[in-house]
Amino acid sequence: MLLFAITSMAQNKITISGVVTDKTGETVIGASVRVKGQESKGSITDINGKYQIVDVASNATLIFSYIGMREQEIAVNGRSTINVKMEEDSQLIDEVVVVGYGSAKKRDLTGSIVTVKADEIASKPSTNPLASIQGKVAGVQVVNTGRAGQDPEIRVRGTNSINGFKPLYVVDGLFTDNINYLNTADIESMEILKDPSSLAIFGVRGANGVIIITTKRAKIGKTMVNINSSVGWKVIYDRVGVTNAEEFKMLYNEQLISQGSDPYDYTQWTGNTDWQNEIFQTGFLTNNNVS
Repeated sequence: MLLFAITSMAQNKITISGVVTDKTGETVIGASVRVKGQESKGSITDINGKYQIVDVASNATLIFSYIGMREQEIAVNGRSTINVKMEEDSQLIDEVVVVGYGSAKKRDLTGSIVTVKADEIASKPSTNPLASIQGKVAGVQVVNTGRAGQDPEIRVRGTNSINGFKPLYVVDGLFTDNINYLNTADIESMEILKDPSSLAIFGVRGANGVIIITTKRAKIGKTMVNINSSVGWKVIYDRVGVTNAEEFKMLYNEQLISQGSDPYDYTQWTGNTDWQNEIFQTGFLTNNNVS
């Protein structure tokens, strides 16, 4: 008798209904509610976030899912009303990408757009925003000129002309031709637009590509303090080969003798200063950011 009662309870069919909301209490429209192990049995929440599923086993498990929300599995345990509060999921598919004057989810994009996030930029210590993305984006060339203090050059869509290869920069919605004034620690994300469909909104100015930069802003929640510090050294890789004092005396006197002149007397000239050693010394660099 006891065995029969347990078996009968496990096979009871009930109707389950409820409301699906997010963490703010707003109803979630279009959330999927299905019975685990029975993919054909399920429901979708309506405009009020309500759902209903009939003929569900009292010991079944319901799976609640929605794009951008963390999937949840909840045991029925004989209940006829199950209300669920869903939480956001921080998956890459849910990242919002800035496109022209609007934004779109990554899963909805068909154009060639690459996003570089703040942690990727900060992982490469550099005082220049362009140098920090070198080697991180396919099809984007970051060229260092090698000149002292010279900023690197970036080419998004190749070299269309001798001088006109610079992309258009959009910093927090404002057009600019130079971003070297930006601190890399202040950048939240960089969107690099490469194909014509993404660049169409910018017209001729976007012919060489567009780099959209979003800077960091205060966020609601717990107070966070970020400290980023880097230390480095700067040295001259290759110096100009020159003679020392003795070699100069010998070569200059050889020239005088070949011209039929008397050699010069250098007995009073005893200096032997290597001016490259005096000028090009090892430079100490430090970069500290607190935000």
